[in-house]
Amino acid sequence: MADSNISTSDQKMDELVTLMTTNSSINDYSATEKHPHFDNYKNAGKIANNQKERREEHRERQRSRRNDAYNRQRPMLEDDVDDDDTESIIATSMDMDESGNPFQLQRKAGICKKYKDQLMLSEWLIDIPNELHGSWTMVASPKGKRCLVVAKDGQTRVYSKHGFCLDQFKSGIPGGGAAGRGKTILDCIRHPRNKKQFYILDVIFANMMSFCEVEAVTRLNQLEALAEEIVINSQRIRGGKIPCFVVPPRCQCTAEEMAKMMSEPMGFDVDGLLYYSNDGWYTPGYTPLVGWLEPWMLPEVLNVPIHESFKAKENALPLKEYVQDYNDKHNHHYVHGRPWEKKKSQEDSTKEEGGAEEEEQIVVD
Repeated sequence: MADSNISTSDQKMDELVTLMTTNSSINDYSATEKHPHFDNYKNAGKIANNQKERREEHRERQRSRRNDAYNRQRPMLEDDVDDDDTESIIATSMDMDESGNPFQLQRKAGICKKYKDQLMLSEWLIDIPNELHGSWTMVASPKGKRCLVVAKDGQTRVYSKHGFCLDQFKSGIPGGGAAGRGKTILDCIRHPRNKKQFYILDVIFANMMSFCEVEAVTRLNQLEALAEEIVINSQRIRGGKIPCFVVPPRCQCTAEEMAKMMSEPMGFDVDGLLYYSNDGWYTPGYTPLVGWLEPWMLPEVLNVPIHESFKAKENALPLKEYVQDYNDKHNHHYVHGRPWEKKKSQEDSTKEEGGAEEEEQIVVD
């Protein structure tokens, strides 16, 4: 019996260690999912060319692999897979208990598989597209936590990028409360302190149709009307603090429009700027058709002037070293889309990749 107890204890500890090594936090769903092919910035020119090529390849896949894209997102969009279909893992609490131990085994937590890894994630804007001016859209990204908001059956649920259900409430989103019919799926940022404040970045499903294969410029143009509908529906909800959904500022990527948007504070803490290719679809995972820059980078990268409030950054490093330092601190290293638990030695990497330096893609989550 003693051996059995020890075995069970060891198994639980192994599960916890696995969780902690594969996900630094079960709530690791940062606002922007900064994913640059920018880790070895000394090779930025080579990586920029690679990013340009991948943009064209990505657009071609959009046109030629419609069925594959739909099949990947079908469980999220259709209701033949129940929202309660979860896989259990050990969840940990990062809050200090009375003994001061921040890693207390808390409970079994469920990952909703149909909503896991469905968010579209950005890359650092390394290569500036020739068609940036006029064919891309810049969107302000508030500081907060990135999440998937699903409204259906009269309830609104908030999911992390890993599929954890973080919250449930009634809202004015069609399908999620007052308007109990239908279904809506939104890509949002949740305010870091006010848990009832959300910023709508994108729409995935609404008005009985999927927006996954709809161009970004059309999706983004739906957001204001959707936000107005949410406000109207919210007036019919009684009791409690009503969740608020707003659309952050955006503009076309022209020098004049970007300078105007960045000329004054926006009423919230800006984490960065997202750059959407107007013809890009909503595809889960990392895409070169959505770029990312921090506010202070705009004058150097795009020659766009910014308000004084946007000039602050975490350290005084130049841009190249800043990004390298950021990636190192957060262990944001990916090769061929797979996370490294540790940075591997150059010798190990050469053996694994067989010297295929040209094919290596190092990205950041």
